[in-house]
Amino acid sequence: MSEQTTLPGPENTPPSTPLEVADGTATATATATATATESSGKTTTTTTTSVAEASSSTPRGPFPTHGLLPRTDTQAGEFVRKNPSYDGRGTVVAVLDTGIDPGAQGLQTTSDGKRKVVDFVDCTGSGDVELGEPQRCASGALELRGASGRMLRLNAEWTNPTGEWRVGAKRLYDIAPSSVRGAAKREREERFRKEAQRLADGVGAQRGKESKQGKDVKEDKEDKEKGKDGDKESKMTELDAQAAALALLGTAYEDSGAMLDCVVFHDGTQWRAAIDTEAAGDLTHAHAMGAYKTTGDVALLSRRQLLYFTLNFYDDGRILSIVVSAGPHATHVSGILAANHADEPQNNGVAPGAQLVSLLIGDHRVGSLETGVALTRAAAAIVEHGADLANMSFGEPSATHNAGQWVQTLRAEVVRRHRCVFVASAGNEGPALTTVGSPGGTTAGVIGVGAFVGDEQMRTDHGMYEFVHDTSFTWSSRGPTADGARGCDVFAPGSAIASYPAYTQQRLRLANGTSMSSPNLCGCLALLVSAWKQQQQQNGGASARISPYRISNALLATARPFGDELGAGLVQTDDAWQFLMRHRQRVYEDVDYAVAVLDMGGARGVYLRNAEDSAQPRHLKVSVSPIFVDDAGDALEFDADGRRGQAANQRRFDFEQRVLLTADAPWVRVPDALYLGSDGSVFSAMVDATKLEPGRLHVATIRGFDSGAVERGPIFTVPVTVTKPLAVGPGAY
Repeated sequence: MSEQTTLPGPENTPPSTPLEVADGTATATATATATATESSGKTTTTTTTSVAEASSSTPRGPFPTHGLLPRTDTQAGEFVRKNPSYDGRGTVVAVLDTGIDPGAQGLQTTSDGKRKVVDFVDCTGSGDVELGEPQRCASGALELRGASGRMLRLNAEWTNPTGEWRVGAKRLYDIAPSSVRGAAKREREERFRKEAQRLADGVGAQRGKESKQGKDVKEDKEDKEKGKDGDKESKMTELDAQAAALALLGTAYEDSGAMLDCVVFHDGTQWRAAIDTEAAGDLTHAHAMGAYKTTGDVALLSRRQLLYFTLNFYDDGRILSIVVSAGPHATHVSGILAANHADEPQNNGVAPGAQLVSLLIGDHRVGSLETGVALTRAAAAIVEHGADLANMSFGEPSATHNAGQWVQTLRAEVVRRHRCVFVASAGNEGPALTTVGSPGGTTAGVIGVGAFVGDEQMRTDHGMYEFVHDTSFTWSSRGPTADGARGCDVFAPGSAIASYPAYTQQRLRLANGTSMSSPNLCGCLALLVSAWKQQQQQNGGASARISPYRISNALLATARPFGDELGAGLVQTDDAWQFLMRHRQRVYEDVDYAVAVLDMGGARGVYLRNAEDSAQPRHLKVSVSPIFVDDAGDALEFDADGRRGQAANQRRFDFEQRVLLTADAPWVRVPDALYLGSDGSVFSAMVDATKLEPGRLHVATIRGFDSGAVERGPIFTVPVTVTKPLAVGPGAY
């Protein structure tokens, strides 16, 4: 997962306005300047405060709540203020993470009163309970032998027409997040040691009593002759043995946790289950829960720890899935994306109207790391739930880029066929080049997000009294990818104070990372999808959802530059919406383009890293191929009369782009034009890095424009990155 706790500070970047200092004291004329971007994201105002005022004991102004969860720099806040209903309502966003906590504040309902989380799914299988064969209660009794060995007393009010029950068991520690597991272990050990100490004290007291009482030899002999155990020595030996056993028990203490019995039955309509959360065998007053998706049932797995859970049932009731958060990460991510605090709107997420699907990919059994099985199940769940968008604030370095079975499934099925906008964090391994992780920074079709920090974050999230210029966090991973693609497509605020799980005993918490920038961007895109859907409905348009390519085209065309050396900008929500509206009739906005540098093994960009790469001019062949969205209904099984396939192939037949090419650096040359049909085309490019200054990063971009809509901006780009190394001689060190 991509979370980072490093804070920005003046030591990393020069302050925007340094203070003048005389004799160790700031002069009366010294000023501290803070630039705050207005909600439109375009104009700025500058506030100057004298040091005399700054040092006053009277607080200056109200708390800057707008910085708790940044929405100003991205224009998201102003976009919703101008269009209150375009707040994400009507959209469903899948969150692939550690699992949302059902008890978290702000994640209960949407802004229009719907259930916030549509479903909780454990894609890892770590919460699965395999159930035994059906059994019946003994005649005249409502009791069963549980999988733990306990006798379970059942609730007489449960409806079970068949009279058949399935039982299983799960250890609490196997599905509890690490913080809950640690707290429960400490409490259980404390109770154990107190009880052990009570017993030891009792043994010690008895031993002292025996040693003080004493009996004379005559009384002891008479007791033995009468058959009585009057042997004082044997009693002392027994007490010593008890004390030794208690001491050994204390040193050998090990807690495997409570074994929770589960009882599953069918009520005539759906599967239900009751869990013995107290591990006492008494279910006479227990509520039998159904699958959350249909019932909305939520309960506490641990009352003391405020640990909530939901249920699912698989394989015709043979498998019970106990869905529990594997960590706080997903809840914080979801709070940024879509929290709705009706009474405290300043704590809202970016898209408070959006609904969520919690997809647990962080496996309890491996420290909440994702597994291949979990990712595959998550992809299927995205399709099953019809998610409009998906956020994955997970990832790690990868030996290969843009490859792998899951990546191919994600790109072909989730993004291209089912039109889900997939957003992922770029990673926190910066600031070095080529540190983006997978899938967020390395996968075509996935929008990779870097972490931006601006004025409102510095003021509220990080408590800074001096601000640096808008920038990326130093730890935010950077491109290009190993095959030359941009890597980090866009930036969004990389910190927020947002919802946190109930079991952490915190309502809100600050966290930093590209894990935070990814849901912020995803929330911004949910606003656009929400607006698009409502516009379509108002205009009586087709119900087909907006394509991911149209969304990403608008996003990248309008991102605001803020100094990233590789050219990625900050998301601008309102500007992106205006772009969508200006070009809504342009059918080619639903097309993406695959770039491949044929002389470099099909790389997605030009990346010259070593001395020999820049030793002579490089003459390259660059292939550009259009990628069209597919509709799930175009498949043969859904197209008996061939009409849908006819329409799809007609779109390909009609495709034509007359492209104008440019390069923004004199050391890169390209032809003026390129004709592009549905099967793609190839052009020549020359990159001459021989005269570039060594020891520096050099960046250029080849851009292709639709000759009929040049003002729209480039329809595809080819990144060119050169890191020309310095020649190091023998005496360099």
